[in-house]
Amino acid sequence: MILCYIKYLTGGGQNYLPESTIWIAVKDEDAHMLTDDVYDAFVLVPLYICMFYKEDLHIHGCVSKKLYKNVMNYLQRILCDFSDDLSRIDVQVDGFKIADGEPNIIGTGISCGVDSLTTIYDHYVNENDPDYKISGLLFYNCGSHGKYGSESKKLFFDRYNLNKAAADELGLPVYLIDSNLHAFFANIGHDQNIGHLARWSCILAVQREVKKYYLSSTYSYTQITKFGSKIDFAEFSESFSVPLVRTERCELIIDGCQYERTRKTEHIADWDIAQKYMNVCVNASAKGHNCSICGKCLRTLIALETMNKLNDFEGVFDINTYRRHSFSYKCRIVLKKNNDAFDEDNYNFAKAHGMNLPLPFIAYMYFLPSKLSRLMKRAVRKIIGNRLYDKIKNLIKR
Repeated sequence: MILCYIKYLTGGGQNYLPESTIWIAVKDEDAHMLTDDVYDAFVLVPLYICMFYKEDLHIHGCVSKKLYKNVMNYLQRILCDFSDDLSRIDVQVDGFKIADGEPNIIGTGISCGVDSLTTIYDHYVNENDPDYKISGLLFYNCGSHGKYGSESKKLFFDRYNLNKAAADELGLPVYLIDSNLHAFFANIGHDQNIGHLARWSCILAVQREVKKYYLSSTYSYTQITKFGSKIDFAEFSESFSVPLVRTERCELIIDGCQYERTRKTEHIADWDIAQKYMNVCVNASAKGHNCSICGKCLRTLIALETMNKLNDFEGVFDINTYRRHSFSYKCRIVLKKNNDAFDEDNYNFAKAHGMNLPLPFIAYMYFLPSKLSRLMKRAVRKIIGNRLYDKIKNLIKR
């Protein structure tokens, strides 16, 4: 079942959009969930595109008055504060309407990452209040699986199958939401920012059935305060922007800001579901599994090593691969702890648990050869030019 919204954005005779139709789809058996009487799901991504191109936006349909007022009064200002590429615009709608339906699902996303599992653990396993206990899981395709196309679609379904196995064991239904929202990122290049708006849009598309939705946070309140200038719009502002993306039918709640990432990992480390299904990897070539060497895998594994829990997760991580790369990562967090929230978190967590980390001098010397190599390559490129440098490099490879 597909819900479509058609909008042409043109200026000076130029068509800005790669496609003319934005669509969001669910399985046929979940067709009753799609909210087709209001256009709330098609406000946020077109809003960002129009703000980028400095074009006013007209939604040819009704939207939630609460969402509209928050967009006009607050959200545009927040977006503009985070990007000089954006400008405030006028947004016109054909009217206001509360979406039909009597929603009863309390949902969250499932990716089997640390953030996602922590939210499920807190608000499903340990929650007894039926007004706050999770009753359904969403898994959506709107950019987090890669650029729009067949490869990202395949990864989407590969990851869906892995996550559904965890959901089945938990006894929770998974509602799959597909879309082409991420097809509209390419011409802008603000993938991270607009990607979060796309995820929020997928939730609003099913507000006919979803009344409350927990969005798992990336950073803690403390980290947001300390590292705000080094964090992008979505992650820095999620604690105050997410509550603005709500309607009369659906409430979005940011969850997890009360924990640092290591605390989340510790919180779920003894949970059998986490040990069997944890999936944190961002490496597409791993095909939905954990590569054990990307940044997200490493920062999770070092926390598990700190707690002496590596063997408990050997079914989902390649522990030997991690051990071959762990010293390099430990050197990194020693050197980067003052500039990166996750590195500081892992450094403090390791120290608090008595783990031995490389001395700063050792860490610096470890990376010195590669640093000197990069500087030398840069100098040679500057002297002989990029074209000649690339030719010589290709000849050497042969």
